[in-house]
Amino acid sequence: MVKFDHNKMRKTRILLGDPHVRAAIPKTVTLSASSLKRMLGTYGTVYVKPNVGALGVGVMRVRMLAANKYEWRYKLQRKNVSSISQLIALIRSYKKSGSYLVQRGINLMKYRGSRFDLRVVTQRRNSQDAWRVTGVLARVAAPGRIVTNGSQGASIHPYQQVFGANMSASKTGMLKGSIDHLALRIAKRYTLTYTKCIELGLDIAVDDKRRIWLLEVNTRPQIKPFTRLNDLSMYRTIMAYRGKNKGN
Repeated sequence: MVKFDHNKMRKTRILLGDPHVRAAIPKTVTLSASSLKRMLGTYGTVYVKPNVGALGVGVMRVRMLAANKYEWRYKLQRKNVSSISQLIALIRSYKKSGSYLVQRGINLMKYRGSRFDLRVVTQRRNSQDAWRVTGVLARVAAPGRIVTNGSQGASIHPYQQVFGANMSASKTGMLKGSIDHLALRIAKRYTLTYTKCIELGLDIAVDDKRRIWLLEVNTRPQIKPFTRLNDLSMYRTIMAYRGKNKGN
């Protein structure tokens, strides 16, 4: 079995070489008191996440409410503090071992008042085959949650449904085309380094101005959420690719 890098910062650096992909990557830096203060001053809202991790575990959100007033959220908890040092102490009291990252917060498009993002699966049959987008679904955050992972209560919907609540069918089709184009660029760039990679799960977001963002690259994507769609055709396609991939 091929081993891939689970270090999020290293995966990000690989992708920065493609200018089209780079434009879709939110500013991300290693967590420190100074970097947290700088990022909050620039963006107002940031996410603090483990450098190595999955399923939304350990992800926190911090917002600057006013000068020397910050809101910290983790799972269903919410606390306000009045300094960066208090904020760092709070983060450290809940963080797991290992390094953490600070990522620019994105004002995600909403569906029925809740934030959502997309899980996009790209696959190829072998390391010489062309990449294809085989699955796209929307994950709508559960009430009170800051992450959209299915393991943390998010609801799963067809992307057409959540986009259709925000725009026309023709604009939905155009946006889906742009997402597919970005996903394939990401896959091609990533496999310049990891040439044997044949499957990626991408966490992609669309903001309230319809700009597309890459939040995360997963080398062992969970595909169980696709079984929660009424139409199982994408799940069957993904599994067919996985079946052909055995032994590669």
